[in-house]
Amino acid sequence: MTKNLSEIQYRERVLPGLSFFLSGLALPFISTLIALPFIEELLWLVPTATYAAFLGLGFFLAPVITITKDYLAVGKATIPRSVIGHAIEIKASDAFAERGPKLKANAYIRFQIGVKGLVKIEVLDESDPTPYWLFASRNPDLVVSYLNKGN
Repeated sequence: MTKNLSEIQYRERVLPGLSFFLSGLALPFISTLIALPFIEELLWLVPTATYAAFLGLGFFLAPVITITKDYLAVGKATIPRSVIGHAIEIKASDAFAERGPKLKANAYIRFQIGVKGLVKIEVLDESDPTPYWLFASRNPDLVVSYLNKGN
């Protein structure tokens, strides 16, 4: 399936929360202590490269939500809009239950560290064993409004 950028209705890269990046601040210190006995000449490079790699992974591994008139893509998973049912925004107070006790084993999930907003869409395709998709979004109200436009 070709993804034409001109037909994109909504696109969001769901970056990790601040807690992810703050927790990574320990990496330069740890890598310095590990590298200290081996490469004293390049000691400034090790913590810088370690944290830069950490930030790069946090950015490039963050899922991208893409909505077009034909499909929804969350990360690498894609579903046609024709088999998407009603989309709902999960309130922050209900997010824990949706990710835990209420979660069905065969649901498609894509969470992100530090992102509290969740979107849940039902899958109408009877041949698909996935009952619904549950994924993180920083703007779940926008995602829901775009998905429910065609329904």
